[in-house]
Amino acid sequence: MTQNSLISVIMPAYNAEDYIQHAINSVIAQTYHNWELIIIDDGSKDSTAEIIAQNIKQDVRIKSFYQQNGKQGKARNLGIAHSKGFYIAFLDSDDLWMPEKLSVQLEEITTKSVDLVFSDSYIFNDNEIIDRTKRVNTPSGFFSGKVALIILLEINWIPNLTVLAKKDKLLFVNGLSESLKIANAEDYHLWLKMLIKGCVFYGSDKTLAAYRVHGKSSTSDDRSVGQQTPEVFFDLAKRYPEAKKLITKAIVKRFKYSYSRGLNTRSDLNNAIEVYFSNLQKQSYVPFLKVVNYFFGTRVTKKFLNLLLKLLNI
Repeated sequence: MTQNSLISVIMPAYNAEDYIQHAINSVIAQTYHNWELIIIDDGSKDSTAEIIAQNIKQDVRIKSFYQQNGKQGKARNLGIAHSKGFYIAFLDSDDLWMPEKLSVQLEEITTKSVDLVFSDSYIFNDNEIIDRTKRVNTPSGFFSGKVALIILLEINWIPNLTVLAKKDKLLFVNGLSESLKIANAEDYHLWLKMLIKGCVFYGSDKTLAAYRVHGKSSTSDDRSVGQQTPEVFFDLAKRYPEAKKLITKAIVKRFKYSYSRGLNTRSDLNNAIEVYFSNLQKQSYVPFLKVVNYFFGTRVTKKFLNLLLKLLNI
């Protein structure tokens, strides 16, 4: 593809009247001009639709489609289905891009000959003032194969709003999951699928976006996202047997880490045990584990669980 390739920007929007104009403005302000902005109204009940309509009147590059509320995975897939660009970029309706974002990344994805590029992102609150000392702190360089997969299984270090990817590679792994079980972690699920299927990523050393933190954000509840991570892993283990061993190790490591830090209440621990072991098809162990957790103290339970993990060889 040439340096003048069309980029399709996909923006899901649900009750986004407070922020969407700022997000749209950051796309319009791009120094790279050959883009289309596809906004998916995900069943909004506020004035989001009216704001979108006004922007469509003012810029022919902006398009909109409506769907009944189906969460971001479904909205992004609908946007991709209507896209005409060779490249896809994602921007949520409450986040912002730096003006050079698309131009920098188009050069990177072509000159580096990779399938996906990402960058660091600033973090800011509702006051619209971007504190350039606060960043996600993403890694830079090339990422591919087993090594990259192991690193990404540790934590999702790819901010969705910073990604530019080849459309055909997204379609190759069937796009984003629309499962409600991972409705806030579908981007993480997508990056892992792409790495498993051999895609090559490149992380820029530049900071090209700004992630807004606020109470209405779909990803503001980090606890919810964390609870969905096991579902991401279990789904991938079923889909890709070749990666099951690495994924299983990541499951056990995360479980041990969470429990060793004492982040779980008794109720949380019971739920975690049931999720982890039932999904690993060890359902007969679940009632017994609950009994052990209820009647014995933390140290005894921890030692027992670690021993059991070793005995089960998982």
